[in-house]
Amino acid sequence: MKLLTGIWLTGLLTVTTATRASRYSADSLLLYFRQVEKATFLHQGLWDKDIYGPILLVDPETREVYANRPDEEGALKFDKGIYSGVLPKKITFSNTDIRWSGTHWAMIKLPLSANEQDRIDLITHELFHVAQPPLGFEIRREENNHLDLREGRIYLRLEMAALDAALRAHRFNRAEEHLRNALIFRKYRHMLYRGSETRENSLELLEGLATYTGQMMSGRDKWQWREYLIRRIELFEKVPSFVRSFAYETVPVYGFFLYQKDNQWNKKVDADTQLTEFFSEAFGVDRRILLQSYVKQVAEEYRGRTITDEEIKRELSNNILLDTYREKFFEQPHLEIRLEDMNMAFDPQNLIPLDEDEGTVYPTVSIGDNWGTLTVEKGGALLRNDWRWVIVSEPLEITDERIVGEGWIIELNEGYRINRNSQGDYLISKKPTGKPQPAPDDNSMGGP
Repeated sequence: MKLLTGIWLTGLLTVTTATRASRYSADSLLLYFRQVEKATFLHQGLWDKDIYGPILLVDPETREVYANRPDEEGALKFDKGIYSGVLPKKITFSNTDIRWSGTHWAMIKLPLSANEQDRIDLITHELFHVAQPPLGFEIRREENNHLDLREGRIYLRLEMAALDAALRAHRFNRAEEHLRNALIFRKYRHMLYRGSETRENSLELLEGLATYTGQMMSGRDKWQWREYLIRRIELFEKVPSFVRSFAYETVPVYGFFLYQKDNQWNKKVDADTQLTEFFSEAFGVDRRILLQSYVKQVAEEYRGRTITDEEIKRELSNNILLDTYREKFFEQPHLEIRLEDMNMAFDPQNLIPLDEDEGTVYPTVSIGDNWGTLTVEKGGALLRNDWRWVIVSEPLEITDERIVGEGWIIELNEGYRINRNSQGDYLISKKPTGKPQPAPDDNSMGGP
C-alpha cells in the first residue's frame, strides 16, 4: 500500500497564503526547481547528502504534472526544460513522496506559495522523505489515538505551551527551563499511556525530521525561523486533531534550540533513536520519578487549569460525535470496500479515532485502488486499523460507472461491481471472468 499524506491540505502548517501563477509557465517552474536545487546544495552538510531529487508538481484541476527529471518508464515528455504529462486517475495527489512510473518522487500540489522560503520549505520537506530510506530511516507507521483522549491532549497542549514559552524567552537559560518542563509533560504523558513513547517516536522520526529539514533549508534566518515557529504553535492550538499533526511541530522546536548547542545534532539521530531520551539528555532533564502532584504544580505556569477545563468540555461533545460515527458505519446500512493496492491523500489535522478495534474516521479523504477512486468531501469514511477495509455510508445512487452517497462518490473501474449482502450492507467485488456466468440475482448492482 502507498500512503499519501497532506497536512493542512498542503503538506505543512502553512502560515502564508498561496497564489496561483498563470497556468504555470516553463520559466516559473524552472525557477522553482533551480531555487530548490540551490538550497539543497548549500545545505548538503545537514545530512552529509545533497537531497535534491525527482520533483513532481501536480495541477489538481487538470492532473497535469511537471517534473525536473524523467521518469523510469517514459510516461513524461520533455519540452522547454520541463518533463510533463498527466497523472493517472488511480493516483491521488497530495504533498507527499510517492513511487510512480518507476521513480520515487517528491510530489507537491500546485499552486505554490508566492513566498520563496515557504516554497523551498515545502519541497525540501518532501525531498527529505525521498531521501529517508537511503539515510537509514525505514519508519513503521504507528497510531497515536491516545492523543485524541482527554489526558493525552492535555499533556500535549501543556508540552506545546512550554515550547511556545521557550521560543518567547529572552535568555537561553530561561528557554532551557521551559524546554525541560515541556519534556516533563511529555514523559508524564508517556507514563499514562503504555507504548505511547514508541508510537509517538515513529511519527516524529518520519515527519518531525522532515519538517526540521525543510525549515533548515528554507533560507530563513534565526529570528525569522523563531517567529515562524511561534506562529505555527498558535495555529496548532486550533487544530481539531493531534493524532498525526503533533510531530510536525514538536521536533522543529527542540531542533531550533539543539542547533544552537550542537549544529550537528540531527546526524546523531538514526532509526533506533528514542527522541524523548535524546532531547532529555541534551537539555538536562532530571531522571527522577515524576509525581502527579509535581507535574500539576508545573502545569500551573502554562494555563494548566484552563487547558484541563477546555478538554473536559471537549471530551463530552466528542463522545457524542464518536457515537454518531459508530451508528453510521456499523449499525446503519453502509458500503464496505476491500483495499487491494491503495494510495490515499488526507488531512491529518482532522482525523477522529474510534476505539482501537474500530478504526479512524477521515472526514475528508481521497483513495485510489484497483476498483476505482473514492472521494469523500464531507461525512467521512472509516478506515479500519488493519488498513484493509474502508467503510462509507449507504449508497444513494448506483450505476455501472459511479456509486454516490451522502458527501462521497466512487468512480468505479471496469471489472468491478457492487453487491448487497444478507445483512443489508454493500460490498464492491470483481465481476466474474472466464466462461459465461448465470444472470446475477436481485441483490447484484452495477452490471453483470
